[in-house]
Amino acid sequence: MELKNDYRTLRQGIIDMVLATEMTKHFEHVNKFVNSINKPLATLEENGETDKDQEAINTMLRTPENRTLIKRMLIKCADVSNPCRPLQYCIEWAARISEEYFSQTDEEKQQDLPVVMPVFDRNTCSIPKSQISFIDYFITDMFDAWDAFVDLPDLMQHLDNNFKYWKGLDEMKLRSLRPPPE
Repeated sequence: MELKNDYRTLRQGIIDMVLATEMTKHFEHVNKFVNSINKPLATLEENGETDKDQEAINTMLRTPENRTLIKRMLIKCADVSNPCRPLQYCIEWAARISEEYFSQTDEEKQQDLPVVMPVFDRNTCSIPKSQISFIDYFITDMFDAWDAFVDLPDLMQHLDNNFKYWKGLDEMKLRSLRPPPE
């Protein structure tokens, strides 16, 4: 019977983490994490941690609800981490994702269906603009919150560098993944 309960618990945890990657709930998950984890930790740190505070932190982080929030943020960050990778990987993932969305748009047009993401028309899309928007809208706040929790200076530096890369391409009015060869 215990094995069956363990299986159910594990299965439910996996399902919860997969559902956490659903972007329609993105801001809800990030806000819960910030309000339940980041803000209480920041308050304790501001007041100077004592042994009693460390005990309170440990207790807070071990509640089932907070462990779930932490796991959700972990999987969310992993799911959309491409802007936080070294530039060559960021570009490669942007290419793959863009092609997936271009293909979806092509298919929707071909079948005379409503186009879900009109910005991903392969003839008009600016990949730098799409990456800038994605980083601004979804990535920066989420990774700022995750970085405050686990301290990820390398990832945050990649995020900053990659954002500047996409901005540079956009300022040159380029729509492609890379500048033209010189």
